Amino acid sequence: MSKDTFCPMPFVTLTVNPGNYISRCMMSMTSMGPIEKFTYSNEKFKTLRNNMLNGVWDEIGCESCFFKEKHGLNSQRTKWLAREEKYLRETGLYEKNKNIDRNRIYHLYMNFNNICNFKCRMCGPGFSNAWIPDYMQLEKEFQKSVVPAKQQVDVDKFLYEYGPELSDIRQIWITGGEPFMDNSIFDFFEKLKNYCSLDNIIVTINTNGSKIDIEKIQNLNQLKKLHINVSVDSTDDYYTYMRGYNFTFSDLNYNLKQLMEINRNNNKFLLTINGAFQLYNILNVERFYEWCNEITENKNADWIEYRVLTGPKYLQARHAPESIKQQCREQVNRLIVKYPNNFYLSDLLTELNHSSDPHMINKFLMFNNQLDKIRNTNLNELFPELVSEWIREGKINENINKWQQ
Repeated sequence: MSKDTFCPMPFVTLTVNPGNYISRCMMSMTSMGPIEKFTYSNEKFKTLRNNMLNGVWDEIGCESCFFKEKHGLNSQRTKWLAREEKYLRETGLYEKNKNIDRNRIYHLYMNFNNICNFKCRMCGPGFSNAWIPDYMQLEKEFQKSVVPAKQQVDVDKFLYEYGPELSDIRQIWITGGEPFMDNSIFDFFEKLKNYCSLDNIIVTINTNGSKIDIEKIQNLNQLKKLHINVSVDSTDDYYTYMRGYNFTFSDLNYNLKQLMEINRNNNKFLLTINGAFQLYNILNVERFYEWCNEITENKNADWIEYRVLTGPKYLQARHAPESIKQQCREQVNRLIVKYPNNFYLSDLLTELNHSSDPHMINKFLMFNNQLDKIRNTNLNELFPELVSEWIREGKINENINKWQQ
């Protein structure tokens, strides 16, 4: 087995996507085949597993992890290698499940749908159908694929094909879209209990926090543990600007305080917060961490997931003006002293140490200018120093006209 390329996810996890296909992991949108039993042991999976065991990267299908590791960042692959006991609650399962044909399934990743009320700037129509009207107005340079319609996993079809193999499931991670847009997620668990013991499963649901129904969430108490992981990215006015929906930071705080009431009184419930580090929130890092600790009453901060954005590449923080990157480094270094156990902070410094790309800066300006026009917003009012420092450092010149139009 090659430690440089082996990833346990295609061996012991099952990933289901709203286009009703199976992929290798939650980081990949590359289809390995339809939601049918044979897919998990088809030639695509066999080749992938064999290559991983023998030191061969799939640089396209595993683009996210390949990119991060190439640039010195932690990836989902390296996290899974380091966290076998955390994710599967015992060690040795990776070693026992290296068959290239088919293994036991211990972890399920359900990307339920692309139905979402938010239009986060780093997202797109593949994960949010609310993005589709804006996406159609962008120039073709930013339209990478055919625009998908609303998509949702056919749960009955999935359970028919894979239900009998889910008895060993230890963890389920659920995303969307927005999983709480309707009752699909609750219906799923009602059906799932016919195939496995819910009281043996830790469930993590990634949500934007806008559609929280406290009563319904409490009805999931039959699970071993329920982990609500709220995607936030930034605070205050940056939050509203980045998320693209009429839901304010104050609204979010109200909902999180309700979730904290459950968190205090139920040891089977956990509330955490995550974000994606990028150009838009590069100077919001310290404020974000302090707010996270305040809202969740947790002074440790080792649980905050603040991942470096992999794509779109023109939104990466590395392309910021050097003066702004230095301000961010100072914020991160203060946080490292205060929260030495946080897994993600060192990755932020690594990202900041990469050089900017003038082509990506230009592409960012074009994209953001178009989106601001479509949404009647103005980043230059919120974050004027971003462009002014690019100009001062000589990174942009003629592009400023595109920005100010």
